[in-house]
Amino acid sequence: MSELTVYLEVFIALYVLVNPLEGIPMFLARTQGASEELRRAVARTAAFGVTSILLASLLVGHPLLEVLGISIGAFSVAGGVIIFLIALTMVLGSSGSSKPTRSPDEGSEDLRRFALVPLATPLLAGPGAIGTVIVYASRGGASGVGELEHLAVLAGIVFLVGTATWFALRAADPLRELLGDTGIDVSTRISGILVAAIAVGMIQQGLVALFPILGR
Repeated sequence: MSELTVYLEVFIALYVLVNPLEGIPMFLARTQGASEELRRAVARTAAFGVTSILLASLLVGHPLLEVLGISIGAFSVAGGVIIFLIALTMVLGSSGSSKPTRSPDEGSEDLRRFALVPLATPLLAGPGAIGTVIVYASRGGASGVGELEHLAVLAGIVFLVGTATWFALRAADPLRELLGDTGIDVSTRISGILVAAIAVGMIQQGLVALFPILGR
């Protein structure tokens, strides 16, 4: 029972940090006017990206960050800046106009790249989620659980979170039908403010990690 409790806590912590619902506003904004098939492809790509990034973090995250000399704090600040810039385009629209965030000539390849960056990372699989996976992987297994079994269970948890991400993004389509184009435009601008606040929080956490004195 203790092992189950430990891994349940890991799942809850990772799910809360990824928070698939955060990706819905940006997903709606950038896929407005896209075909159903393309929206499905973007959702699959984003979910695959989240899963792959967290699995890579599980297996090689800590050694890789040490080799490159990158701290979680630096990653958090960089990710927060990128998301803040995206949030500005959500609030202001293209060139400050009322046009949708997605340009008419944006192709499927552009949307698939968007599904990976910045949707899959750093918005969903961000520094917090990556850091959490690295920390739990480095702690070793719970009592009575070997190291390989521990990593296997963590990998299963990552797959569950990736699946939850896919379900959340697919749920954006019924929301799109409910709101309509005007509703999506209004909700996109309002959501952009919320996404900007999330970005500021990421930057704040990164600065505190880089300069602990700021947290006092």
